[in-house]
Amino acid sequence: MMTDPANQSISKSEKASIGIFSYGLPCADEKRGGFERVTHDQAQGLARLGYKVTVWTYDPKPVGALYEVKSLPWKKFYRSSMGPRFLMGYLGNILALLPDYGDVDLLIAHGDSLLMPALRKPLIRVMHGSALEEARKATGWIRWIHQMGVYGLECLTAFTQKGAVAVSENTLDSLPSINKVIPNGVDLSAFRKNSNENTGHPTLLFVGALGGRKRGNLALKWFQEIWKPAVPGLELHMVCEPGPEISGVFYHYGVSDERLAELYRRSWVYISPSSYEGFGLPYVEAMASGTPVVATPNPGSREVLANGEFGILASDETFADATLDLIRDSSKRETWQLKGLDRCQNYSLDLMAKRYAELIESMLAC
Repeated sequence: MMTDPANQSISKSEKASIGIFSYGLPCADEKRGGFERVTHDQAQGLARLGYKVTVWTYDPKPVGALYEVKSLPWKKFYRSSMGPRFLMGYLGNILALLPDYGDVDLLIAHGDSLLMPALRKPLIRVMHGSALEEARKATGWIRWIHQMGVYGLECLTAFTQKGAVAVSENTLDSLPSINKVIPNGVDLSAFRKNSNENTGHPTLLFVGALGGRKRGNLALKWFQEIWKPAVPGLELHMVCEPGPEISGVFYHYGVSDERLAELYRRSWVYISPSSYEGFGLPYVEAMASGTPVVATPNPGSREVLANGEFGILASDETFADATLDLIRDSSKRETWQLKGLDRCQNYSLDLMAKRYAELIESMLAC
């Protein structure tokens, strides 16, 4: 399903102009998720290859971005408390038609592209996972209904748009009509190992959210009840919204890419008790930074960590003990570190950009 163009030359017209539709981008001092980071990395990678890239979004242009940014309409509605619930997955399919994309040669949509073929431009739709899996992990019936509705639109989009791309093989389990997989990539020049930055005292890192499928609250529970009593001086750094004040726990909200990379490098172990990931970008960021990974089994962790070959997969019942064992054993940490550094080479930003460039050129040639 996926060809590796790493050793292929990619012919590209200097005039090729790419328009990207995405609700968000990484934004300083504000929390953003994985797809915003993927959008930014994709735009950066394509810009480095010489494409003229413009992103239509609700967020400002990130510092150092090599692409242009234009604002999406309905911004006031999107920023309202209920706006994202109505837009993302539903009304967003109408919103995506409203910008003046001008003379772009090809569009890439990170969501809500069902009606975009009406624009009569070559179109790539990036599927970051499946709303079906989100529904299966829903804790309330309202969210279940919402996600199942989105899943229906995803199925229709994947079936009708030949440019639909999945970011992982596991996404195809829910959306089998997609026939292209391009894994997400991490900038390995930014997320890299530096032993001099590793803390001299034991440190754990979590990236996500306290509630929902990320289950950061579970990490806090294990920290208080198991890890902290067993390992004096242990610190838990949470890259998420601020939570309860707990001795040894430090919250980091809206951190820059540079600060995030530093947190990875300083940590002894990266922990992820997430119940579902379509891909799981932090797994790769941690491995690239030389930080061993402990994760709960889910579609994304199984795929990226190759069913436990490159990171520890542990159930809720064994997660705390597996993490504690890794904290206490430096030789095991070094073993998993080396495995992770090897694995992350398969998920580089350069490789992702080349694969998208190959797809772009094939679509423009039609």
